[in-house]
This record gives sequence, C-alpha cells and structure tokens, in this order.
Amino acid sequence: MDFLKFIFSIIIITYHFNNSVEYPNELFHKGYIGVEFFFITSGFLFAKSLSKLRYNNDSLMKDSMGFMKKKYLSLFPYHFFVCAATIIYSIINYRWAFGKAISKIFNAIPDILLLRMGGIGTLSLLGHEWYLSAMIIVMFILTPIIIKHRDVFIHYAAPIMVIAFVGYLAHNFSDINVVSDWNGLFFCGLLRAAAEISLGCICYAVYESKLLDKINKAVLLIAEVLIYLIVILYSTGYFSGLTDYTVMFLLAPAVTISFSQKASVGFLNNRFISFLGKLSYPIYLTQMIVRQFTKAISPQIGYFAHLGIYIAAVIAASLICMYVTDGFIRIVGILKSKAKQKNLQA
Repeated sequence: MDFLKFIFSIIIITYHFNNSVEYPNELFHKGYIGVEFFFITSGFLFAKSLSKLRYNNDSLMKDSMGFMKKKYLSLFPYHFFVCAATIIYSIINYRWAFGKAISKIFNAIPDILLLRMGGIGTLSLLGHEWYLSAMIIVMFILTPIIIKHRDVFIHYAAPIMVIAFVGYLAHNFSDINVVSDWNGLFFCGLLRAAAEISLGCICYAVYESKLLDKINKAVLLIAEVLIYLIVILYSTGYFSGLTDYTVMFLLAPAVTISFSQKASVGFLNNRFISFLGKLSYPIYLTQMIVRQFTKAISPQIGYFAHLGIYIAAVIAASLICMYVTDGFIRIVGILKSKAKQKNLQA
C-alpha cells in the first residue's frame, strides 16, 4: 500500500502539472482518478479504526470527537506548514500590502482549518486540498453513526450511499472529476468523497469476512496487478471505452486485495517503501506551491525534462515539509512530557 500511495501521488501531481502547462502527448491526463484510490483506501482504514471502538451510549460523542481529534491532528501539522509557506509566498509574490495580507489571512481561516469544502474557502493556492477537507467533513459526519450502527451502515447504508451518490454524479457529470460544482446545498465533491469512503468501508467488511482467504494467492496477485495496470493505463488515455465510474468500482477489489496478507509482496515490504508511503502525503500538499516556481521554466526544454524538474522539486519540498514538521512534533512531544513530569513531581 505504501508503494501504491507513492505511485498514485505522482500520478495526481503530474495531472495537476499538465493543467498548468501546454505540451503535446502529456502523461496521465486522467490522473485525477488517483484520488479515487486515496478515498477508497481512506474509507478502508477509517472502517478498520472504528471497528476497534465499542459502542457506549454514554460516551458516544466523547469517543467520536476523540477519534476525529486524533485523525485531524495527524493531518493538520503538515497541512499547516504548507499553509504558512503558501501565505508567505503569496505575500511576497503578489506584493500584498499589510492590510490586504491581514484580510487575506483571516479570509483563509476556513482553508487553514480544512473546511474549504463547506463552501467558504478563499485561498486558491490551497484548492488542491479539497480532498483533505472533504475527507474530514465526511468522516466527522459518519463517525458516530458507524460506531453506534456499524453493521447497519456497512451492510445497508453504505451500499445505498454508493449507488445513490455515484448514480447522481454519473447522471449529471461525464466524468468523476467533480469538486466545486454546487448542487444547492454543498459541493458535489462531498458526494464524491462520501460515496468512495463508504465504498472503502464496504471493502473492509469484505476483508474482515475473510472471503479472500478462500482464494488462491496467485489468483489474487494476478487480479491485483491487472486491475492497477488497467487503472494506470486508463489514467494515461488507454481503455477509453471505460468510464471513470467503472474504474472507480474496479479499484475497490484491488484495494481490498492490497490490504490482504495474501497479496503481500516481500520485496516491497521494507523501510524505504514505507518512507515513500509516508512521503506521499507531503507530496500531495506541496505540489501547488512548487508549481508556482516551476511553471516559469521555458517550455523549450520539453515536456519530460520540465516534468522531471517539477517532480524532483516537489519531492525536495516534501522532504523539507516532512522533516521540519516531524521535528516540530517531536519538540512539542518532549515539552509536553517534561511538563507532565513536573506536574507529577509537584
């Protein structure tokens, strides 16, 4: 899964890079399909984490808020680093006056708090973070429901949500790359997130049922590789007869297989691959601000050279983001530990 996260993060940032430049024969011009992989994977892990919580009516809200607080705080520090860098860049690049800078910062509070998909985001350079906002909002709504009615949700409500929401999107939009279209109540990107996170929850139910244990390992590996190959080729323009929605449903069994121990591939289970998996999140976060610097490169160098510089720059920025943020988290942890020891001694 760590290897796949890295691969799909590169596909997504390449797709976004293509939107900011003009070259013939661009790669991954349907690379947005990688977001479906991340939503389904997030839904799987979401259901897995909630399966460890036992329902207690007296502590339902406390347990739900505690779960979401932990989830939010695992994402926020890296996001905040990129927010700060983006605001600083904007102030310098666009030469905002002091008053304008203060206004922009206050107006960007929904973006900073990951509430953009609520409909009130203003800082366009953080627009790519819609995925995080949609995920947080959907999980916040679903957490107490799943804790209290887990079986009903996974076996009944989740399939209905998948069919209804995907059906709505398919009926109204030719592709699944729907984010900021307003349906009168909220962004359609929230429907996309809710449908695919719910699909991920269903995947976990299949995984938990041990259905895959009855299937030969070689069959699972072949199916997994073939599906991901189809998805990746589709993102480059092959299999044009397929639809985004078909590819989304194809990803569901592939993700389920990938989490299975039967599909474990030994040479991909090492620290370096785990490191790449962790790096995929900062890669997604830093892509926009890096693109502001690399888009000034002359197109005469050619598409692949330009893309290579861009990806290398994103990875470099991601490393900075990860190490600085991890260092800050470590320092905060040490300070909290010392404060706790002092309180105990007192």
